[in-house]
Amino acid sequence: MNINYYKITIRHEEFLAHPALTSLFVVLFFALTFARLPALLYMIMLAIEVYIAMFFGARFASLEKEGENQTGSTQTSEESA
Repeated sequence: MNINYYKITIRHEEFLAHPALTSLFVVLFFALTFARLPALLYMIMLAIEVYIAMFFGARFASLEKEGENQTGSTQTSEESA
């Protein structure tokens, strides 16, 4: 059993690889935090914010899986079950 199962390491190079999404994420975060917006615009901006967060989460998780596959390519039958 992997003890660090829920540990997410933030890789800054992923943010730098997608500068448009990173800047949009930051702008939307501060706009949603400090601006008073109409409800429809608020929900649309929140949906975009959640999409970007899920995108970066998937990128971080896929990089962790690639690293695990390279380091631990041999598995016993008990681990693969």
